[in-house]
Amino acid sequence: MKVKITLEQQPLDFLRSQPPESRKRLRDALHAVESGAASPEPLEDELEGFYKLKAERYRLILQSVASDEGPRFRVVFAERRKVVYEMFSQILGLES
Repeated sequence: MKVKITLEQQPLDFLRSQPPESRKRLRDALHAVESGAASPEPLEDELEGFYKLKAERYRLILQSVASDEGPRFRVVFAERRKVVYEMFSQILGLES
């Protein structure tokens, strides 16, 4: 079954700001999920309920979306692996 993925504005802007080769790798990772060739991994602790998708040195944070039309994910945040979880936690108000 094909998975539908949508992107919020921050991940879309982040993707567009990357060099062409990085954009391709990020898009390839998303297409792999859509086709069923890859699955996002669940996050733990305070980020439970979210999923991560690895694309080389980048991480995409996804959230499962209820749908009668089949599985769906919404990409809610994207950033370099080094800082993605700290920044996302700050956005959620989990860190100060």
